[in-house]
Parts: sequence; structure tokens; C-alpha cells
Amino acid sequence: MFAVWLVVLLLIAHLGLAKWSGHAEAVLPQLAMIAVMAAAVWAAFMRYRRSPALLRLPWLLMGLALQMQVLWAGTNVLAMTVGDQSGYLAALATVLSSLYVIPCMFMVTRSFAPDEARTVAVLDLVLSCMVAALLYLFFTKLLSGPLASDPASIYVVLYLADAIDFSLAGMAILRLLGARSFRWRYFYYAASAHLLVNAAVAAIYNRLEMHGLPWWAGSLIDIPHALVVLVAVRQPPRWLRAYHPSLAVSQTISSFAPIILTMVVVMLSISTSRVSLVPSLLAGSAAVLFYGLRMAFIQSRSLDRQRAVDLSTWRLEQQVGRDPLTGIANRAMLDTRLREALEEGRSSGSYCSVLMIDIDFFKQYNDSLGHIAGDACLVQVACALSSSRVRAHDVVARYGGEEFAVVLVDTTMDVAQDVAQRLIQAIERLQIVHPNCPSGYVTVSIGISSQVAQTPMDPVVMLDQADRALYRAKSKGRNRYESAPAASTGLGRVPVQG
Repeated sequence: MFAVWLVVLLLIAHLGLAKWSGHAEAVLPQLAMIAVMAAAVWAAFMRYRRSPALLRLPWLLMGLALQMQVLWAGTNVLAMTVGDQSGYLAALATVLSSLYVIPCMFMVTRSFAPDEARTVAVLDLVLSCMVAALLYLFFTKLLSGPLASDPASIYVVLYLADAIDFSLAGMAILRLLGARSFRWRYFYYAASAHLLVNAAVAAIYNRLEMHGLPWWAGSLIDIPHALVVLVAVRQPPRWLRAYHPSLAVSQTISSFAPIILTMVVVMLSISTSRVSLVPSLLAGSAAVLFYGLRMAFIQSRSLDRQRAVDLSTWRLEQQVGRDPLTGIANRAMLDTRLREALEEGRSSGSYCSVLMIDIDFFKQYNDSLGHIAGDACLVQVACALSSSRVRAHDVVARYGGEEFAVVLVDTTMDVAQDVAQRLIQAIERLQIVHPNCPSGYVTVSIGISSQVAQTPMDPVVMLDQADRALYRAKSKGRNRYESAPAASTGLGRVPVQG
């Protein structure tokens, strides 16, 4: 409360001194105004010290913007005290008022993400400096020389200043509406309150100045700075804690924010082209180029992150042993389970069998109906294979592409052939339309291999035998199964349904 009462006393002192001197730009009222501004800088600095690391830079930028106002007012006081016949101090005040825009731009357009690249920050800083340079060029050209006496030129300056001030305020409000963290909402609440009131006060003050400032006009400038102190020391309103934007709203606003910098530079380039054509064209072109570089760099980093995520997901899926599309076991799980089944069969004599399954004419299915339909077909086939009376300790896996494999534990060739026949019939019952298949529906071919005493413990051998048998089944008309040559039983066939 001490800070609030101090600011109230300063406001009263400023108003009283202005009334006593009878002039808004007298030295003593200006010193009181600087004291109010300094209190706002102190309030922003205190928030900077109390904030977590990620929020310190925004509060520092706000403090820096307020400090530019202090230096601007101090330069004006110095000019009134020592005189300014050469006009250097007036030019310095113009520069300082232009520099005020840079931290404000950074404050409302940066994402402040902890992993944001320095290149993006440098591009934003360059654009902000271009804004300040164009403002200085614009103001000095229009407010000096023969143009200074032209009311139309003065109004152009005023309208441009209003556009920039209210654009900054509007962007701060948007960032407030898009902030998902309460601390960030609180910062943008303070920033938007200051920038919005400052824009309104500046619009009024500048128009009063054209006709001669009344004695109380300087107190208007106190209002946005006193508001910073009030917001910084008082408890935030309840709605600020209750408000929670959706993720979509937050991401949209955060993505839109950087374009404001480019829009301001382009807008200034158009405005300054009437007084300095070549620098304005260069600045406008550079703004568009920098924005393109910024977006390209961000997109490149996003693609790199997406690749890293995809790779991590793939590795995780390999570790957990699941195929991401069909949800059944993947190749890594198949190899592991088949090796275990071979070792178990060698030690106990309960030999295993392997079925290698391929969807007939699947390439033609994909070409005619599209990859989305192809993926849906793979999912349906995988589900049918898993639910067709295959035992819980058996493994149904996606081998790759349109190929599947089934490890049948403790299963002889005869039983494996029965299972193969059931699986062929189960796929036919799905009635998945396939215009390029002889039956008119999706069918499968199956190759079978069974473990014997001489079978090596390498899973590749069993899979290769089953794959060779599968090749024979496909060469003999498809929609059938074939057994590996080492098996004692021949082949079985399921008739093709017309």
C-alpha cells in the first residue's frame, strides 16, 4: 500500500505544481512526472525480481520501455534547463521515444519459449530496430524543415503514432487471451493495461499539444505509469485466475504474434516512402525477407523435432513389440517369440510351426482403392487373424507390408494346416471387396513350416521355409496354403468362392 500512496502523492504534487506554474512543460511539474515514471520502473523491476526465470525477460522489457519514457522526459527537462539552440536534445528525445517501441514490440510479439532458437530472436530484434529507425526517420523528416509547418504532415505523424500504439495494445490483449499460464496472463494483463491507456493518453496529449497544452495536460502522462504501479502491487482480479483459453486458441495467437512486427515495418515503410523512398523500400523488402527466413527456420526446426518424435515413437513401439497400424505384434516381437518357441521345442520335444500369410493382389488393391483403404484392409485382416481361434500363447504378428506371420507353439504340421485353413476361411468371410481378385473379395495365401529335430535354432530358417512355401501357394493360384518340403504332409486347398 505504501507504493500506492506514494504514487497518489506524486500525482497530486504534479497537478499542484502544474497549477502553480501555469504551464504543463515547466521544470517542476516535469520533475514530478519523471518521479511517477520512475515509480513505474521500480514496480516493473520488483516484479522482475519476484518472477521465475522464464518470465524475467518480459518484465525486464517492460521496465526498459518505461525507462525509455523516463529518459525522454529527462531529456526534455534538460533542454528546457540548459537550452537547445542546436536542436540536438530535441533529436535525442525523438530517438528515445522511438527506442520505446523496441522493448514493447519484443514484449508482445515474442513467444519466450525456452527452446526458441537464438536466430529467431536476432531476426525479431533486427525487425524491432528497423521499426525504431523508420520512426526516427519519419518523425525527423516531417517535424523539421518546411514540412513541420504543414498541418497535414503533423496529422500523418499523429495517425501513425496512434496506429502503432493501439496495435501494440491490441496485440498485448490478444496475448493475454491466449496465455494458458496464470503468470503469463498476469504479465500481459499489466502490459495491455499500460499500453492501452498509454495509447489513449498519447492520442489526446498529442492533439492538445497542437493547440497549446493546458496546465493540467502533463498529468495525463502520469496515468498509464501510475496504472503500472497499481497493477504490480495489487492482487490480480479473480477473472484472471478463472480464465483458461483452449490449446487451439493459445497456439493460434502465439503463431500469429510474430507477423505483427513485419506488418508494422511494412506499414512504416509505406508511410515513410513519401519522405524517403529508397530506405523505405529497402526496409519493407527486408521485413518480408526476414519474416520468410523466420518462418523457414521455425518450420525446419519443427520438422527436425517431428522426425525425432517419430524416431522415438518407432523405437518405443519396437521396444513394446507392437505394430503401430494394426496393434498386433511387430517383427521384433515375432523374432523373439519364435526363438523362444524353438528353444522350448528343442528341450521338450513340443515342436512349433510357423504360418507366413500374404494378402493376394494387395498392390492392385492399393493402386485401385488408395492407401487409406489399404491400411483399413490391413487392420481388418490383422483383427480376423488374431480372433480366429488362435490360442492365447500363440503370436500373430505383422511381418512387413501386407505380410503376416503366426507362431503356433506346440503345434504339428497337421494342426498347423487346419489352422491355416480356418484363417483362409476367416478372411473370406470378411467379404472385403477387391475388384482385382478372382473371387471379387480379399483372400490370403499361406506358407507353413514346422520344426523338426534337425531345425536350427535360428528363427530366420523357419521363416525362410514358410516364405518359400508361401511363394509356391501364390504360384499355384493363391487363396490356398502350402507346406514346406521338410513336412510330412502335403498341401491343402480351400476352393475359391465365385
